[in-house]
Amino acid sequence: MSSCPGSLSKEGRLQSPDSSRPERESTAAKAAAPWGEQRSLRFLSHHRRSRREGGYALILVLAAIGLMTFTVIPLVNYLNDSVDDNGLESLRFRALHLAECGIAVGLHPQIRPGDPVLQQTVGEDSGFSVTISSEGARIPINYITDSRYREIIYNLFILWQLSPQEAETAVDGLADWVDTDSQMRTYGGESDYYKERGYSDFPRNKGFGSLDEMILAKGMDAVERMKPDWRNYFSTYGDGYIDLNYAPQEILMAVADVEENAAQSLIRERSGADGIPNTEDDKKLSLNQATQLLGMDGQQATSLNSLLTADHLTRRVESVGRIGESTYKVVVIARRQDDGSLNYLARFEE
Repeated sequence: MSSCPGSLSKEGRLQSPDSSRPERESTAAKAAAPWGEQRSLRFLSHHRRSRREGGYALILVLAAIGLMTFTVIPLVNYLNDSVDDNGLESLRFRALHLAECGIAVGLHPQIRPGDPVLQQTVGEDSGFSVTISSEGARIPINYITDSRYREIIYNLFILWQLSPQEAETAVDGLADWVDTDSQMRTYGGESDYYKERGYSDFPRNKGFGSLDEMILAKGMDAVERMKPDWRNYFSTYGDGYIDLNYAPQEILMAVADVEENAAQSLIRERSGADGIPNTEDDKKLSLNQATQLLGMDGQQATSLNSLLTADHLTRRVESVGRIGESTYKVVVIARRQDDGSLNYLARFEE
């Protein structure tokens, strides 16, 4: 019930509006005394709570800073690395594009080895460099079943400082891999040899599909040890001929079974007046000229005649594109047809 003028007290007596004022004032006075104390206590309690909350906040801030140290900074480093990587990939892509341009030039039927157009500069620090050679400069490994090629490869391995036993083992191992029979050569390896070593499907008894496959043949571990770059001397795209106008010194020595000076005599002659291979003044020697410069007699030249050529039909084009210090190499192997067109055999990047 509301307290209004003329209202009844609890005892039922009529009260005037002023009759309760002293009592209210007394009550208010009593209440006023502890209010200051309550306010002080509340202030102190609030102050302590604020200090505790401030301490918690500081801890949270420090924890957040630590979290940033372990997450944000590595993220920034990762992003920087990604930017650098993307930049390098962009340079390599542009270098690849230039290398492809070089391939297009090198495959043109009117372009010859040493043509100035094969070396081009685009801008200040970019361009391409193209080398045209013959795939016949390399030994066609899939013809190793021919005894004459086995002798040539044996000679080559001896030049690479393999022992006679190691050379014979590698040659027989390669030949057993390629031939189609199961009869093991003296130092070779057929299925029993490979099964003992955990290879149930070796040898393939067919031509090598890649140069890397050669390392699986018996005895090739010695070749790998003595001549790590042996792959530069063999080809799986050959047609059975060795091109004497492009073959390197060691292959010339192995083919003709001659000393270094005889091979150098041929190389000097075919390199022209400047003595540098793959330049404009290179000479294209006839097969007869080449065999004479090697010092091969008539009988030897005749016996190898079906393996040798001075005009191989398979062209090897190597193009290196460059952007600053970033480079990209593309190699294309193509065979010339009777109408002058090219049949592409392989393309790979390095």
